[in-house]
Formats: sequence, C-alpha cells, structure tokens
Amino acid sequence: MVQSEACTIKIVRPSQYADMLRSYQIMLNGEKAGSIARNDVLEIAAPAGKATIAARIDWGRSQPLTIDTKPGETVEVEVRNRWGSALGIWAITFGRNSYLTLTQCPPTSTSR
Repeated sequence: MVQSEACTIKIVRPSQYADMLRSYQIMLNGEKAGSIARNDVLEIAAPAGKATIAARIDWGRSQPLTIDTKPGETVEVEVRNRWGSALGIWAITFGRNSYLTLTQCPPTSTSR
C-alpha cells in the first residue's frame, strides 16, 4: 500500500467494568485487524476509501460500522460494551448481535 493512499483507523476502548479482563477482536473488511484491551487504543493502517469495521468477543458481536476515509486522514472509532454487567442475561440471549457498539467519533480540530 502506498503511504499517500493510506489512512489510519484509531480504535479506542474506554475503561468499563464489563469485559475488563478480556480483549475485543477488531475486524476490518471481514478480516482480523487486531485486538484491543480495556482502556487501550489500536491503530490500524488501511487503504483510504470505504471500510467496514466490526468487533467481537466470544459469542458477542457489534453491528458493522461503515466509514469513508481520505488519504492521510485519521478516523477515530470507539468500541464499548453496550449492555454492561447488569444486563448480562439479556445480552447473551437476545442482545448477542448488539453486545458491542461501534461509534465514529467527530473529527478533532488540529488548528492552533
């Protein structure tokens, strides 16, 4: 991949009590791109353009998130447990495909 045609996808995982000892698997365009622990950041170099991101942990999944990137751009996406510990029974039965949630963060201004 030519560096000028690449972008960076930055996955951010906040510190939550649920799943605190387990990592989430991050998928980019259907292929494993890495894993992310609690309160961590995962940076993925990817070709610019449309990309589909998904997250999973054991049986739990996120709905896919489609983003559109430009060359040289950094896009930040937050991954988190949607249900928390209190709704664990709901999450492992009916909430299996929405156990995790992905949210694209607004771009941050780098101007001074």
